[in-house]
Amino acid sequence: MIFYYTRTRKTQVAAQALHEITGLDLYGLDADINNDTGLRFAFRAIKSVISAKGCPVGNMPKAVPGEIYLCGPIWAGEMAGPLKYFIRNVDVSGTKVHLLLTGRQPSEQNRERAVKVLTQAGCQPGNIYLIATTGELPEQDLLVEQLRTIMEAAD
Repeated sequence: MIFYYTRTRKTQVAAQALHEITGLDLYGLDADINNDTGLRFAFRAIKSVISAKGCPVGNMPKAVPGEIYLCGPIWAGEMAGPLKYFIRNVDVSGTKVHLLLTGRQPSEQNRERAVKVLTQAGCQPGNIYLIATTGELPEQDLLVEQLRTIMEAAD
């Protein structure tokens, strides 16, 4: 199953590309931070990244299968608050969690920080895919091709 959080739809396009490749079901996560704009959003986003609690997600699943993909943006150098909330509030212990993180310039440091969060939650970190997204929504076909290449290299 693919769980994703998106605010600007860029991560949604990436999750849909992942769905096209894997055939796994998509599950969109909703966070109340989506209603914020401007400085209020920036403040809450940074606070949710710094906080161990993350940012509340309203439509949490009751359970997850033994292997999942979790997709979301990078905020302030860390995985977005709604992803942290998901990891800390759904029983993911023992679950293999693959991450697909989107951002302007995702880095190895983002990967290392994400592995730390996953490990602290007791899950088994899987592959972590970093996708650069800037400006316009990425084209689906190009993203599918790019993601296939990244996934093949990781295997």
